[in-house]
Amino acid sequence: MRVLVVDDHPAFRRALSSALSMVDDIEVAGEAGGGLDACAQAERVRPDAIVMDLSMPDLDGIDAMRRIHERSPDVPVVILTAHADEGTERAALEAGASGFLPKGTGLQDLVIVLHEAAETD
Repeated sequence: MRVLVVDDHPAFRRALSSALSMVDDIEVAGEAGGGLDACAQAERVRPDAIVMDLSMPDLDGIDAMRRIHERSPDVPVVILTAHADEGTERAALEAGASGFLPKGTGLQDLVIVLHEAAETD
């Protein structure tokens, strides 16, 4: 599974990409540091799934996901955010997210959600 990792914090993004790249059946297809970059990278690398933060300075994760889904409606987006409350989760899922996890979720759980999202979509 080819995954695009989107987060505006470079250290977190690199750490997540590094961890995902150690998983046997996951390839990190690209990284993006913001919502606008995520839209461009999604078009360029054509990932099988996207892991995306919500809070980014240029375009938030929900709006970026909507733009990505306009061109690639079948690409699952899993939101990984520090702002994990019920209202935010509901808004993300209603906007088209395939999964929603709080930052701090273990790698194994993230991989499970990514696989479930990819199989569903």
